[in-house]
Amino acid sequence: MPWWIAVPLAALGGWCFDLANPDTSVWPLVFPSVLLILAAWWQQRPGVAMLAGLAAGSAFWLPHISWLTLYLGPIPWLALSTVMVAWFVLQGLCTAWATRGIRTLPWFRRRPTWLLVAQALTVAGVWVLREGVQGVWPYGGFPWGRVAHVLAESPLSALVSWVGFAGLSAVIVVVCAAVVGGSISVFPCTSSAWRAFIPAGVAVAILAAATLIPVASLPNHESLRVAAIQGNSKSGIFDDRENGDVFADHVRATEELLDALEVDNEHVDVIVWPENAGEFALTDNPLRGREVALLSKRADAQIVIGTVLADPDGSYTNSSVVWGPTGQQQPKETSRYDKRFPVPFAEYMPNRDFFHALVPDLVDLVQLEYRTGTTPTVMPVDTQFGDVLAGIAICFDIIFDEQAENMVQEGAELILAQSNNADFGRTDENVQQLQIARLRAIETGRAVVNISTVGTSAIIAPDGHDIATIPAFIEGAVVADVPLVSGSTPALRYGATISLVWMLIGGAGLLAGGVGLFRLRRSTTRAQ
Repeated sequence: MPWWIAVPLAALGGWCFDLANPDTSVWPLVFPSVLLILAAWWQQRPGVAMLAGLAAGSAFWLPHISWLTLYLGPIPWLALSTVMVAWFVLQGLCTAWATRGIRTLPWFRRRPTWLLVAQALTVAGVWVLREGVQGVWPYGGFPWGRVAHVLAESPLSALVSWVGFAGLSAVIVVVCAAVVGGSISVFPCTSSAWRAFIPAGVAVAILAAATLIPVASLPNHESLRVAAIQGNSKSGIFDDRENGDVFADHVRATEELLDALEVDNEHVDVIVWPENAGEFALTDNPLRGREVALLSKRADAQIVIGTVLADPDGSYTNSSVVWGPTGQQQPKETSRYDKRFPVPFAEYMPNRDFFHALVPDLVDLVQLEYRTGTTPTVMPVDTQFGDVLAGIAICFDIIFDEQAENMVQEGAELILAQSNNADFGRTDENVQQLQIARLRAIETGRAVVNISTVGTSAIIAPDGHDIATIPAFIEGAVVADVPLVSGSTPALRYGATISLVWMLIGGAGLLAGGVGLFRLRRSTTRAQ
């Protein structure tokens, strides 16, 4: 494809990929977006492929994470976008390398159908490989903007419970790759060119059939009545508030909920407050601790609260604790969770001296150094059924596959996803995070209580549908009966293996492409 066609098409594909995500949420656009991006990369020259990757990545990432500019301005947004776009550029180069190189191998040149299969599988593997590496490096990674995320409310969402996030991304990409490769292979037309469409037709048929696959169900043994509180607090980094305002907002909203429950002669088994709702050092504040204890006693239910805790060494943790009528649930060691994935440049500052020399004003905003949590990812919560194991994910914890795997392995029966989205205002960030939480519910087979200080908050069933919701920037509470689930879905049992297999396929395709290009260069040199 000529560069003057490839680059605009890639940019259009990137833009459509953003439109497929919330808030626009036109999920069918994921197919033309991936098709256009792959077409721009397919068997492309290295320079053009990288330029197309730059166009696609920029058109996607710059609008997709524009919520970073709300309070912090353009520098963090441009910095993160640059890293994410760089991954797209590298993916474009690798895709072009592999598809071009495999095509030169004599065995595949004589077998167009197998050529297309090899190219399509390699392209999907490279895509999964890019998503995987992007999710772990640098500084712990940023597994945002994956193809699977788009499909949270689509007929294909059930697939994530069988193949995991990486597997779902791969399914979509391999189908699109088969269509792109088949379309390109018919030019110039030959008597056998039609065979190139066979893999594409098979892939599309399988994808259509996949819409009929149900969510992988797990046994549930009880129903827990959960209440979640959204205080609609001024809890952003630059919000004008006094110490204790966020805490007071959630106390008030909880009292209003209990008033309504008492009028209706109803009860709840556990109450969940969002990230930072307990503000700073709840465990060391007797007055606030007693206030929460009185609420717990009145409700006859434990309260799970987000708070910031200080360590003796001067570090801090973004934490969640379980509070009962007599204070923090005993033993204290098991009733505390510390966030496993603190956010770099927000909750801690990597390479502080280096970045301070570049943007001192922004670096100085990050005053606390949150450390990585080492506590278990589940907390026992005392209920009428005895101890219920609640998996905890604080804010961006929910986007990491490792967190989901750990929660299920440690016996989580439901997931409490506490967040504070106030720093992103009325942007798309909160609904983008909510769609990931929805997929996480389907993947793990567990109900997810996604509760935010400002919303959007929702209690999500194991099949991904909303049981109850609170719109953004409204004070309120949701109450719902959710199943307590045991066991692991196929996605949790085999998802990491599926992801690894796809990455290995991508790596093998890159190696085969390298062999093909080397052979081509050597034969060209000899001919000269």
